[in-house]
Amino acid sequence: MEFKHIEYFIETCAYPSMSQAAEALFISQQALSKCMANLEAELGCKLFERTAKGSALTEEGRYFYEQFNPVVMNYRNTVSQTIAHLEHLPKKVSFACAPFIFRSLGVGLLLSFQEENPEITLERMEMSDKDVDDYVGADETHFGMLAIPENRHGARFDYIPVKTLPLYLLVHKDHPLAVQSAIDFASLRDEGFLTLEKRSHYHSLINEKARDCGFQPRKAFASSDVDQLCALVNEGRGVFVAVDMPGLNTRYPDIRMIPFTDQTINYSIAFVFQNYEKLDGAAKKLIEYVVDRV
Repeated sequence: MEFKHIEYFIETCAYPSMSQAAEALFISQQALSKCMANLEAELGCKLFERTAKGSALTEEGRYFYEQFNPVVMNYRNTVSQTIAHLEHLPKKVSFACAPFIFRSLGVGLLLSFQEENPEITLERMEMSDKDVDDYVGADETHFGMLAIPENRHGARFDYIPVKTLPLYLLVHKDHPLAVQSAIDFASLRDEGFLTLEKRSHYHSLINEKARDCGFQPRKAFASSDVDQLCALVNEGRGVFVAVDMPGLNTRYPDIRMIPFTDQTINYSIAFVFQNYEKLDGAAKKLIEYVVDRV
């Protein structure tokens, strides 16, 4: 006998009809009836009989219930106790993301998670976007975080969105564009772009937007260090397309941040993975924590 069929039988006994039991079990009435028929065939007796009020246990059904109800209840209690115990054992959660992502989500977010879940140790592996792609694609138990344009998510991996952020043009306060309240990407035709390094999806974004506007962007300098790029903007050495960063104007007082007229110029931060069900419980707990608090 399959234990699932015994569980279904015990659950069915709690309801006056097979249809109500099937609804509670989230299966079709036909599927539940088939399970009960298979169980009766194995036992060689009837467990239920039809009445005017629905279905009722036969004498054999009552005996079977009395024998197996304690077994099923004990099993369920054991499962609950085991899960509760395992939840408090030390665990390590490893995930990949670009270095700047948690500047936009909140620098204390991961620390708060660890304070609330001391049994879980986080290993955040900072790497380029394309390396995150490779890491997630290498194993079904891996997951990461990517910041890419909204319409790019789902192209390769399943994902859970966290936050969408508009991108801005960062320029020196003396730059001619600094006086504008909003800017079109086509206005950057003659500018020297300070960009993230080539294994970032950032390059694809800049190249595509420039191509849509009919020009090839001139790359003045590339780096994986966002602070270095902001420092160069602050010195008037080029322009940088980036999200709003906490404390930006305090650290770099000569930078002006201008919104784009095209609101599709954005970054959408999301968790990416091959199969959510393949992630362990601690990984899912982190994902749910971040999504709920951002």
